[in-house]
Amino acid sequence: MSSYVKKVYSSMGNKQNIRNVSVVSHVDHGKTTLSDHLLQAGGLISKTMAGSARALDYLEEEQKRGITIKTANISFIFEQENEPYLVNLVDTPGHVDFSGMVSQALRLVDGVIIVVDSVEQIMAQTESVIRQSMKEYLRPILFINKVDRLINELKLPKEEIETRINNIIEMVNELIDRYSISSDNKEWKVRFDKGTVIIGSALNGWAISSYSKMIPHFDMIIKYHEEDNIGQLRSNFPIANVFLKSIINNIPSPKEAQLERVQHITQFIDKGSKQAIQECDDAGPLISCLGKLLYEDNRGIISVIRIFSGSVKSGSTIRNRRTGETTRVQQVCIYKGQSLETIGSVGAGNIAVIIGLKNVQIGDTFVVERENPPNVLFKQIFYLQESVISQRIEPKRVLDIPKLQKNLEILSLIKPNFHNSTDENTGEMKIHGIGELQLEIIIGEIEKTGIAVEVSNPEVTLIEQIEEEVRLQKIDYLDLLKIELTCMSSQEDTKDCIYNDYRDNCLKLEAKITTEEIQDLIVIGFRNAILRGPLKGYPVRKLTLIIQDIQELAPDSLRYEIIVPLVKNAVHEALQKGKVGIFEPIYRFSINTPLHYLGPVLTVMQRFGSNIEDTEHIASKSTIKGEISVESSLQIASELRTASDGYAFWQFEFLGFKRKK
Repeated sequence: MSSYVKKVYSSMGNKQNIRNVSVVSHVDHGKTTLSDHLLQAGGLISKTMAGSARALDYLEEEQKRGITIKTANISFIFEQENEPYLVNLVDTPGHVDFSGMVSQALRLVDGVIIVVDSVEQIMAQTESVIRQSMKEYLRPILFINKVDRLINELKLPKEEIETRINNIIEMVNELIDRYSISSDNKEWKVRFDKGTVIIGSALNGWAISSYSKMIPHFDMIIKYHEEDNIGQLRSNFPIANVFLKSIINNIPSPKEAQLERVQHITQFIDKGSKQAIQECDDAGPLISCLGKLLYEDNRGIISVIRIFSGSVKSGSTIRNRRTGETTRVQQVCIYKGQSLETIGSVGAGNIAVIIGLKNVQIGDTFVVERENPPNVLFKQIFYLQESVISQRIEPKRVLDIPKLQKNLEILSLIKPNFHNSTDENTGEMKIHGIGELQLEIIIGEIEKTGIAVEVSNPEVTLIEQIEEEVRLQKIDYLDLLKIELTCMSSQEDTKDCIYNDYRDNCLKLEAKITTEEIQDLIVIGFRNAILRGPLKGYPVRKLTLIIQDIQELAPDSLRYEIIVPLVKNAVHEALQKGKVGIFEPIYRFSINTPLHYLGPVLTVMQRFGSNIEDTEHIASKSTIKGEISVESSLQIASELRTASDGYAFWQFEFLGFKRKK
């Protein structure tokens, strides 16, 4: 066991001194640069590298693009007043195409550091990560970053800098209030005097908060910059110190967090399991949630779990509550950036990496294997985005088809908001994702395995959706079987669904079903119905089917060739009676452009039918916000580059589906 693992392992038992925290923000607001400073304070990278190492960006694509495109976690020890604290830090992507990875990371932690660029302020993804954090019941800390830009670029006086910072704090608190899921976390609003607001520059390595030894006025900070004395500023106000003090004092320990969090992240739970999670005891029954999946050729599927009760050990057998299957844990590890460190066991309140789990999905609940296992199921992880863009894909060599299919199956399992499909008639393969960048990255990952592929231009996913509730009875074409059902628009609650998918389709059974085989046939009929809708053959979205009754009108009617087409035809008839419509995906956009390119950029957006909601001007830059169809967004990139001579920066965020005109 390495000295690093020994330090981490020895600190895992003291639950009061564990802090699980994630760093979240809009793209390029400074998350990974901040993480470097925290790792330096934990002794994992040198002082000279902090701020520029991007230690948690170890993928080639991340280093090349300068953005984080996956989540990376690392554990380190920080001492405060001679007391060691174990910090489990999770860095996340800021680009909207990888927002699903943010959702996964947030299930693993108890608090978040929200990073906001002081010049760009609250952007689309900033709002998204605050919404996701409140949904997961996570305490926030706000870091207002890049204050040096206000001084050096915008050359704002002290009063305007203070106004800008106060406005950012107010906007963040408005979002916390808006997305709070209980009266408790409405009280989590960030404040400088509570130490939950930090102001500084991650790139230059300085920050101030109420934990600073002295709190300088902004005219002093401006003077340091004017005199080009950043080294002294960094020395007087080191960024890592205030952050780690804020994390330790404001992010709750796992035991404190789980007392309240348990009721917000579980779908159902028995009394004993609830008590076990609240006690956060290594000696309790194992209760854990799978937050992230990875894949390596030599190890296979790698599962990252948060342990809420008990402990997981190498060689132990655990049960998946979703499938009922038991599996043996081959190896228990912890992550140190890109490398895995083997460890004997990991206890409650910690994040563990498990080798050997099979037939798993992100969000699965794992419990101890015993005669009466804990009766608990965690809620499915909440994703803000949907896969709305697809591309046809095929290998250049026919011999690579099986290898490509295997790769796509693995990627569909481990990548949130990504899936693949194959046309049953033509064998044509498609990949589906949030946006062009996500698909571009995935295609690159496929080609790195030695498979050369050809892909089509991106295509938009249109869907069919019911608008009115319909109840009907239908008899099969041989008058052997009668079914009574209701079709309606889906709600958020999927508790009683025997089948549900990523498009929010849900199947519920109220009828008494005699065998599991018949239930499986009903599921097949439902899946066939929603695969291609009755209008144009587009996928069906947000449909809840409730089977109220099934009656045999003649013997030997409960078989495949009767049940499957009857369910499919009944669903399609209900859809048509329920005013099914064609819906198209819509993006919310945010475009940053130099002020003198504003006119040409607005002209492009209006020509493509976008709905412009707001235009803001800060110094020499403008920000345009509004809505645009995903279809139009695919055609607009080259025109925006031309209109702005390449200076415009834009980002799209999935807003939802609207009925196509």
